[in-house]
Amino acid sequence: MDLTRATLYILLPLSLLVLMQVGEVAPGGAGSGLYGLLAFAVVAVFLAGLMVGRTPELLGKRLGAFEIRMAALMILLPSLALLAGTALACLLPAARGAVANPGPHGFSEILYAFSSAANNNGSAFAGLSANQLFYNLALAACMAVGRFGVMIPALALAGSLAARSHTPETEGTLPALMLGPIVEHVLWLS
Repeated sequence: MDLTRATLYILLPLSLLVLMQVGEVAPGGAGSGLYGLLAFAVVAVFLAGLMVGRTPELLGKRLGAFEIRMAALMILLPSLALLAGTALACLLPAARGAVANPGPHGFSEILYAFSSAANNNGSAFAGLSANQLFYNLALAACMAVGRFGVMIPALALAGSLAARSHTPETEGTLPALMLGPIVEHVLWLS
């Protein structure tokens, strides 16, 4: 097997697993990626506001500490659920016994099952006997945290933004497009 083919066999599953673990926010991913995208947008606008020294605003609404906390919860809860579930499955002998391929591939099977439960459709590799009491309960708990643990802060974030009044644009307001390529181009011309 040549190096290019071996690299594809490693990078393709790795990239799919990573995209699933960041909340299926890539276009075309199966899952609830829209409110994940909104959470990432809130965090990005907050960080951009910190970098330029302005109060962060998204769609004409000022972002406060509550909105940032809710966005952070939306991003962190599924990750914490899948990591806790994977760690528990690796520690318990009965859960390790459900893995048909022990070793690194077995760990990938466990990690994929919890990643899928927290962020996607709850599927598992064929080598994992997930129809056991531990996996049924642990994956269900992981799925509940990954779904409802994200929906509740998403609704709180939406309610908080809906209650805020619209902030009019001023001379100090920087449109998002001005933060990147356009400013670079203007600086390059001068």
